[in-house]
Parts: sequence; C-alpha cells; structure tokens
Amino acid sequence: MIEFLASGVVALFLDQWTKRKVEACAGNRHISCGRFLRIRCVRNSRDLYNRSNKRAVLVLIWLVALAAALILYRVRGTFRGHAALIGLGSAFGGAAGNLLDIWRRHPIIDFIDLRWWPVFNVADLAITAGLVLAFWPRS
Repeated sequence: MIEFLASGVVALFLDQWTKRKVEACAGNRHISCGRFLRIRCVRNSRDLYNRSNKRAVLVLIWLVALAAALILYRVRGTFRGHAALIGLGSAFGGAAGNLLDIWRRHPIIDFIDLRWWPVFNVADLAITAGLVLAFWPRS
C-alpha cells in the first residue's frame, strides 16, 4: 500500500511544481523543445470550475472513486501487484492535482504541447499512464 501513497504524492507534487515553474518561466510565450514538443502555458478555464457546488461534486466523485478502489483492493484483491498500486496512486495523485487547481478557483494549467494533440499537463499524463498501468493484464 506504500506504493499507492508514494506514487500519489509524487504525481501530485510533480504536477503542482511543473505548473508553477511553467507559469513563472514561460508566461505567455512558448518554448520549443525540438520539432515535436513545445512548452506553452494554457489556462484551461470552464464555467464549471467557478461554481463552488460543482467543484464540491468533483471532489465528492474523486473521494467515491478512491473509496471504491480501496474496497476493491481490500475485499476482492484487485490492484494487488506493485505496478497496479503505483499506477493507481499516480492516477489519483494526478486527479488530485487538477482538482487542487479547480478548488483554488484557478484554471487548470496545461503546458505540454505535442503540436498534434490537445495541450495537457503532468496530472493528465499521470492519470492516463497510471490507469493503463493499474489495469494492464497480468499473468
């Protein structure tokens, strides 16, 4: 279970740290990192993020998902492997990073621009890669 907690904390920390760095360093300009990657600060704001009752619902959904994952771990033995726990922790840590942005009434900061895909952030990467790792078939 330590893998779950550690990977979640690392994902949350990296997400918040990279967003602060990008806001401070990139600002309104973009930084090219080769042909296929650039760092571009995009403030993703939706009307949903500005309503306190809607933000509370998002936090409630996150808590219900966390409770469901812990119940599956305890009762059914799901997510027993180290890789599954690391993946699940990363996904929850990434989701917590985006929720933290929303809760503080800030837009979500996206900054990884592959030029052919919508701009995303470390939290989005942790959520996607973490869920793939958590649900990857094992023999």
